[in-house]
Amino acid sequence: MRQRLVDWRAALDGAALAVLVTLPPTVAVQLFKGDDLDGQESNLWVVPVVAMLVGFFLAGRRAALRRPEAPLAHGAAAAAVAIGVLAVLTVARRLIGGDGIGAPLVVTMVLLVQVTVSIGVLGGYTTTRRRK
Repeated sequence: MRQRLVDWRAALDGAALAVLVTLPPTVAVQLFKGDDLDGQESNLWVVPVVAMLVGFFLAGRRAALRRPEAPLAHGAAAAAVAIGVLAVLTVARRLIGGDGIGAPLVVTMVLLVQVTVSIGVLGGYTTTRRRK
């Protein structure tokens, strides 16, 4: 029997960490500052961005540590699962709120997938470094 490239339990474990790190600050800033006028937004938007960078890095690292024989694949898989969950939540929130789904959101989501999966791979890569 052939072994699979990705252990999805390890990827889900990493993805859960990314969602747990990213979602609370994002929701908090949206709740407290989501009604800011365009061009007059608070600087608090930086907090969810930093949380996303840290969360996806840690997700890739966690998944890669569970499967060191394929760290990059597991880092990418963890990040892909996490951004998929966050994308579904974002689309659902927008549809429920009546905001709709337009081309700007689709472009933003596609770019976020690229960035977050790359950060997950970077997190996985850090597990390959040997200490001297």
